[in-house]
Amino acid sequence: MVKNLDQFIDELLSEFSPKQQKVLVGRFGLKTGKRATLQEIGDELGITRERVRQIEELGIKKLREKVKEKAVDVIAEAEKCLLKTGGVRKDDLFLEDIYKSVGFVQTKHLDTKIRFILLIAGSPSYHKEDDDFHAFWYDDKKNEKRFLDFVKNTTHLLETNDKEKVSKDPFYASQCNDLATCHLLLIPKHFGVNVFGEFGLRASAEIEPKTIRDKAYLALKKTGTPLHFEDIAKNISKLGIDKRSAHVQTVHNELIKDGRFVLVGRGIYALNEHGYTPGTVREVITRLLKSKGPLHSTDVVQLVNEQRFLKENTILLNLQNRKYFKRLDDGRYHTKEA
Repeated sequence: MVKNLDQFIDELLSEFSPKQQKVLVGRFGLKTGKRATLQEIGDELGITRERVRQIEELGIKKLREKVKEKAVDVIAEAEKCLLKTGGVRKDDLFLEDIYKSVGFVQTKHLDTKIRFILLIAGSPSYHKEDDDFHAFWYDDKKNEKRFLDFVKNTTHLLETNDKEKVSKDPFYASQCNDLATCHLLLIPKHFGVNVFGEFGLRASAEIEPKTIRDKAYLALKKTGTPLHFEDIAKNISKLGIDKRSAHVQTVHNELIKDGRFVLVGRGIYALNEHGYTPGTVREVITRLLKSKGPLHSTDVVQLVNEQRFLKENTILLNLQNRKYFKRLDDGRYHTKEA
């Protein structure tokens, strides 16, 4: 088995002219770890981009059979590693798997050189990085399609906020321990993991909050209980959502403007999605009486304070407003219109 990649690659390139070697070395990033563009190599050699492409293409064609013959064990080990991960693997993770499995002689840009051998061999198959995916490898078209269908299905379920269904997907269940660490879900660029290790769509405020409103939302959601706006501002940096301290007044101003937040006490905010509804104390009392019917004042105080953080006298003063509420003969209160 090939162990010394530097020696092996030098032997492969020895039959090429200096110009051809520069093209192949540059295009595969064998010396720098970064692939040079056609234009960069063309400018260096004084030839056109098209000519660089032709030299690269001819070089790959000339080397393919030789690499498949000389590095057959490396290719077989790569395919075995891929099989263990269900036939699809993110590029950097895949190359690390091979390195650990084969035990190559240590060298600079080892991952680049392993990638060079496999790309020249043309096996396994490679999906280069694009706008939607990080680079990944796959063993056949069937598993590639299976993976892409899984990504599409997962995206749809996340858009409908149904993460539980994702975990019940048969393909997910066979490949992933949990959403945040699933190697398959590291490949699409629109998936992400937030500072709390929670998985979701990067466009979501819960995964990559960009505005103060979104950062406040994540801080309040993670805490799980209503908080004063000063504490919400502190938690933005305290929880690691932002390295910089949030300006308290800026946070307060944003909370007021955003319908996701409900004022439930003096400077205290809760999330609408946690069951808190907006409105004045009078409006909260009105909703309660309309839904539950006449209530004694003690019951009204108790129920209002499940929605608000208020002093008892504040609630009672609102309840005694004869313009909106009436006291029945049995001591209970109801809305005036009832």
